Amino acid sequence: MNLIRIMGTLFSLVALAAAVEHQPPMPKYYVDSPLCKMPYVDPFSPEAMAMYKKKTLKDCHNDSELVTAEYDTKLQQYRLHTRGDLATKMAKKNVTLECSYQKIYRDGNASIPDNAYRMSKVIPLTDDLLLPKDVEYITTRCSLNNSKSDKLKITQQDALSFVQDHLTAEELVHSFRLLQDEEEPKPNVIILGIDSTSRINMRRTMPQVFRFLNRFPGWFEMQGYNKVGENTLPNLLAILTGDNYVESSEKFAVKGFIDTLDYIWQRFKEAGYTTAYAEDYASLSTFNYMKPGFIRQPVDYYLRPFMKAIEKTLKLERRYGTIFCVGRHINSGYVWDFAVQFVQRFVQKSPMFGLFWSNSFTHDQFAGASAMDHLFREYLQLFLKLGLFKRSIVMVVSDHGFRWGDLRARTKSGYLEESLPMLWLYVPPWFRQKYPHYVANLRKNRNRLSSNYDVHMTLQHLLQLNTRSPEAFDPRIQAKKCKSCRSLFFELPESRSCSQAGISEKWCTCHPKTTVTNHTEQQAVALAVVQKMNKHLVARNLTHLCESFKLKTVRLMDRKEILGENITTAAATEHVYVLNFFTVHETPLFEATLRWNPANGTLKMNVDELSRKNSYTATASCISDPIVKKYCICKKSIKKHK
Repeated sequence: MNLIRIMGTLFSLVALAAAVEHQPPMPKYYVDSPLCKMPYVDPFSPEAMAMYKKKTLKDCHNDSELVTAEYDTKLQQYRLHTRGDLATKMAKKNVTLECSYQKIYRDGNASIPDNAYRMSKVIPLTDDLLLPKDVEYITTRCSLNNSKSDKLKITQQDALSFVQDHLTAEELVHSFRLLQDEEEPKPNVIILGIDSTSRINMRRTMPQVFRFLNRFPGWFEMQGYNKVGENTLPNLLAILTGDNYVESSEKFAVKGFIDTLDYIWQRFKEAGYTTAYAEDYASLSTFNYMKPGFIRQPVDYYLRPFMKAIEKTLKLERRYGTIFCVGRHINSGYVWDFAVQFVQRFVQKSPMFGLFWSNSFTHDQFAGASAMDHLFREYLQLFLKLGLFKRSIVMVVSDHGFRWGDLRARTKSGYLEESLPMLWLYVPPWFRQKYPHYVANLRKNRNRLSSNYDVHMTLQHLLQLNTRSPEAFDPRIQAKKCKSCRSLFFELPESRSCSQAGISEKWCTCHPKTTVTNHTEQQAVALAVVQKMNKHLVARNLTHLCESFKLKTVRLMDRKEILGENITTAAATEHVYVLNFFTVHETPLFEATLRWNPANGTLKMNVDELSRKNSYTATASCISDPIVKKYCICKKSIKKHK
């Protein structure tokens, strides 16, 4: 019997080897041009898989909803139903179900409206209640009433959101005309965002979603897509505004500054679109983490008041390092359900622009995406059933890959994992028929260098699809930080540098690297970097809060070969290095991209662009600036640990 098993195993190994042998060879580069050689990364490399453990999705409740909602298409209003029959089964005796609700709404009069909400008085919730059209968000509370007891026991608390149809008769007529315009159709634009997910990690952790996107006709993956900023805010702003405002980071703490920016959703609104924006994890959301957020509501349908209220009033459960369960539901589920309602209300009535963003699965654990794989695929299939893909441009995007932790710090591909977010773009059948030249360009652009600014120009292009060339665009709507960037419906240059795509040297993945083994050279560069960091603390007046740095050890130093750089100028006197090093006090692991002149020992480096490859949560509590948090080792944290 053992011999049979051994022979079976041998045959299996031979078959596996034959299968591997006949597989097409892996590409060497995502982008391969004279100015950019973006290396291919194997998602299933042994070093990455050694750190990866698939997560399983667990529900946030084990009971049934006692309050449910449905949309009455005739009255165009929501109805609420209470489930007294379920209550009796739950209690296993005769009881009556008594429910109530409270309306949630944005407090526009608060000093910081994005961080404030108000709740109405408690309103009785009867079965088959027709919900007033001004109610967009509610929390519910149900109790079981036993005739032998005067005291009600709270059985279930829940929360529901409603995308109410507020279009007037005049707006309906106008919207219908926009939908029927054959000269220049107005496609819906829906952006589905998943935080901290590289195209590499998506293949590793979300195979079901990958198969859906890869096999469904009309999807194009931009494999040469390279981020332009460190965290969510600059990368998302580059898409939404055409500028990432890196030099204006301190202004974001100023009340009202965020409202002054030119968002693409404003242009869509002016063009007759109905607009929406939703994001989970209210305490970490893009425009609110250590920032005052929006003073004015930015879009027609804005989920933040609801998310803020339920995170404050319902039971929370943390998983994958973030707030995962809010009440009875998965945090991101509120966002995707809101997106579903938005599509249901307007897919046949009005052109839509919607941005829906999820942080809670993926922000703190790269393997967290594996738990949402099946769930997100189900939402994509639901969108398909609702008809979203008939006339919509849909994007599945991320802001960046995983930025810290073992995947970033302990793998050779960690830098690429961080810098290469996913970008999938879908074009519907009518678009492919009407604009075959745009589709041909999309196909060409899949393996050419692209950036967030190109996505911004693509959104601008969707508002004027008959614009036939990049030069025909009004200069006022060009991406401010990248005048040479263009819509992905136009052919991108085959040989394109990072600077031409608006990508700084810090994040550019186009340049081949070789490891520097000369210890003397490593030490000279590292000591100069640490000295520069200490001077930066003094210049920023941070020495009373942050401990000075002292070099502990150099982990790795690579030299970049800057493709296309004139050998007679900068390349002759300066070397571009990527330096990984530890300092003493809490052993932070930093990564610096710098220019070094070995002849005179001069250094060019932006300290604010330092990457921190291990977690800084425990060592940066004395600082509120998210940039400074990366490199400030709080003096009080050192004392605490000692």
